[in-house]
Amino acid sequence: MFKRGEGSIIHDEPLIEKVKAGHQQALRMLIEKYKHHIFKVTYSVAKDKQEAEDLTQETFIKMVDALPSYQAQGFKTWLSRIAYHTAIDSYRKKKRRQEDLTSFDEPIFHIEQENSAEMEMLERNKKENVRKAIESMPGSFRDVVFCYYIREMSYAEIAQDLNIAEKTVEMRLYRSRKWMRQYWKEEDF
Repeated sequence: MFKRGEGSIIHDEPLIEKVKAGHQQALRMLIEKYKHHIFKVTYSVAKDKQEAEDLTQETFIKMVDALPSYQAQGFKTWLSRIAYHTAIDSYRKKKRRQEDLTSFDEPIFHIEQENSAEMEMLERNKKENVRKAIESMPGSFRDVVFCYYIREMSYAEIAQDLNIAEKTVEMRLYRSRKWMRQYWKEEDF
């Protein structure tokens, strides 16, 4: 419950129903009620005020998208889970980008002009080989690997896109990585 003004209390369920029906004022009230809590959740992962604010906004956008599937199972907990997963996905994406940037033996910026066309062609061939290799994977692995590594989607986005649970996405990525280690060789790429 949320106290507002002179003792009036706002209950979540009626607000949620109004938001589902498209009432903007109810949405504003719901956001106002939980924005500080969601900020604390996202900040606990992000450890950066600006990023936590951005993640808080993203959480509320995801909340609106997911609200039709909400089934009165404890709104604050449900919303906190969305915030936490949003922050974790952001952290993982950032970490993956940092790994990608640091994985080169020599900086990209030192490529000479004469070699750039050759390097570009080699890079295209490598990407094409990776795409072909992904296509050769079992179907349940192929979709999540393509979404995660090629389209750079988060677990939540993949789950929504493929209409499966986030835990299923996590499990399939784990198994697909195992499959890749067993069947792929680095020199193939």
